[in-house]
Amino acid sequence: MTESQKRSLPRRILLDFGVPIVVAVVFAVLLQAFVIKPFVIPTPSMATTITVGDRVLVDRISYHFTDVHRGDVVVFDGHGLIPLLKRVVGVPGDTLSIRDGHLYVNGAQVPEQDVRRVGGEPAPTLPGPDPADPWSLHTSFEVPDGQYFVMGDNRIDSADSRWWGTVSRDQIVGKAILVMWPPSHLRGL
Repeated sequence: MTESQKRSLPRRILLDFGVPIVVAVVFAVLLQAFVIKPFVIPTPSMATTITVGDRVLVDRISYHFTDVHRGDVVVFDGHGLIPLLKRVVGVPGDTLSIRDGHLYVNGAQVPEQDVRRVGGEPAPTLPGPDPADPWSLHTSFEVPDGQYFVMGDNRIDSADSRWWGTVSRDQIVGKAILVMWPPSHLRGL
């Protein structure tokens, strides 16, 4: 090896290893910032669909091209708190009500296959704490334009739209698409 080759060896190593590492880190940061991001579930409000400590992947790009749909599990800005994860049960224009412990959307009872079970039956869906709040579902409520009504699947242990109102489209970070951790919980949403 010549003296010139010896001097260029550190540069060659830097180019061969350093540049790909930097590119990979930049790609990973951009991927999380704009496309897909992992979130850790902090509360039991979605049990048993998603449990505390599960890690989910959230698609941050598809809602730029498609609408939010009833039934989607979304991550949203939790009113200045940590990001929250809930199921969309009402989209703009829907009329929601609660009767006999069941949620109704536009007059039809919502299937409760995802609602947490207690004694083999879906846990009852109860109105929010303050009957004066129109979104508490003590009476029928129409979801305003640009807003979404979200609830946890663990209806008896979920602070959600029944407590603090609807979520605006701007608050929605993305759609949860996959429980990725722990491996025993791996599944699509």
